[in-house]
Parts: sequence; structure tokens; C-alpha cells
Amino acid sequence: MKTRHNFNRGLRMDLACGNDSFRPVFSYIYFKDGYAYASDAHILVKNKLSECSTFTDEEIEKLDGKFISSKAYKSILSYDMVQVTDMGFECMLFDNQKVIYPFADVYKYPEIEKTISEHLKESTEGITKLRIDPSFLSKIEKALFNFEDAYMQLSEGNKSLVVKNRYSDSIGIIMLKSIID
Repeated sequence: MKTRHNFNRGLRMDLACGNDSFRPVFSYIYFKDGYAYASDAHILVKNKLSECSTFTDEEIEKLDGKFISSKAYKSILSYDMVQVTDMGFECMLFDNQKVIYPFADVYKYPEIEKTISEHLKESTEGITKLRIDPSFLSKIEKALFNFEDAYMQLSEGNKSLVVKNRYSDSIGIIMLKSIID
């Protein structure tokens, strides 16, 4: 039996991506500084590649600044043996044939680290009501590495629910809906 060389099979970052014709950049997974980012503007996940994949340090470096479509990512998960090349993800089929999923030409991703740092500030306000779209919780559960060890906290101003893992650098953010009485 071959050892899997790929993203963790159950990590569905594609579910955190959007399908918005006005903001097509959100239909891609973005790789930067050893992390994979996915967002649909309602939820955001940041997963550390060395934790959520078996890619080598050299392969992770090749991913820096690159994009892959959420559809391609979903397909890549089905392969056991994947290599990161300068052109994209090279997937091996059972008969040693190769399928290549090229990196996408996307020019700019939103300032994601700035967004994350703004939401990491903890809330100091008391809150009695909280409204969350249940589908966001379901998506973040599948898209965030090690969700089962995560905890949640409200951000400053109660703008979002931050999902953090005690044992990982992975972070999720769920944008809260307004509370209507």
C-alpha cells in the first residue's frame, strides 16, 4: 500500500470558497507563506500546509503566491500521490499516467492577514444573542484542519466568531449576521 502524498483527504477547503461572479477571486484557494487560505466572504479558513498535508518543505515553497481553483482542489483530494511542480499539481493515476492541475492566473487576493488580525481581537463586550447561519458552521467544520480540537471566541465588536485550534496554527472566521429583535 502506497503512502498518501497530498492534502489530508478529509480537509475540504473547497467548501469555504465562494461562487460569486462579482468576486471571482473567492473561488480559489490561495497559498502564501506556508498557509492555504479559502474564503467566500462569509467564512474564512487559514490552514498551515505542514499540518494539513504531506507536502515537503520544497513543495510548500513552490506553492507560495499561487492559486488553485476550488474545483481543481476537490479533484486533487481524490489522488493518493500528488507532487507540487512549478506549473501546478501533478497527480499520479494508478497506471502511472499523470494529470496536471495548473495553477490559476489570479492577480491579487484580498489582504487576508490584515482581515484575520482585525478579527483576532477578542470581544470585551457582553453579548446575549448570537445569530449564525448553520451552514457556515458545517462548512468550517470540514474546511478547517483539526476542527475537533477547536474553540470559538467572539471578535472585538462582535463582528465575527473566531474558530481557533489549541494545537494548530489553523484559524477560521465566521462572519456573524445582524441580530434582529
